[in-house]
Amino acid sequence: MTGCAQSAPATEQSTTSATSTTAQQGTQAQALTTSDTWAKAAETGMSAAFGKLHNSADYPVELHQVTDAQGDEIQLHEMAGSGQDMSMKQIEGDLVIAPGAEVELAPGGNHLMFMDLKEPLVAAQTITLNLEFSDGSSTTVDFPIRNFDGAKEKYDEHAGH
Repeated sequence: MTGCAQSAPATEQSTTSATSTTAQQGTQAQALTTSDTWAKAAETGMSAAFGKLHNSADYPVELHQVTDAQGDEIQLHEMAGSGQDMSMKQIEGDLVIAPGAEVELAPGGNHLMFMDLKEPLVAAQTITLNLEFSDGSSTTVDFPIRNFDGAKEKYDEHAGH
């Protein structure tokens, strides 16, 4: 009887180990967590979305594309250049988040850029974005919409896009 009782915990331990290994080899969408997400309110034209993207896996997460239900063109943008010559440009390829790392999408830095809004982004509402990854997985993330004047960025055809 004592031998049987000791065997059961060993089996449970093996199952836990297998589950842990499977989770580590999950999809990129499963590895990504987000926090502090928000989008800048805008009636027309361009706007942007921000937040923190954290990769909890031991492999890179590659954000390939972002879409919304309205069919807006949403690009991944980064700041390029230095000093007075800083400008925003579309990221070539995927936005790669290293294993265990966090990427902050922020005004004046990397961000998700709405190129030509089909519908207004109204403060106090929420827009749901679909994040698509290089492995074919995807996840939806809610971005609360808020008014923002902080960085005085201009999201229009004269902003260097």
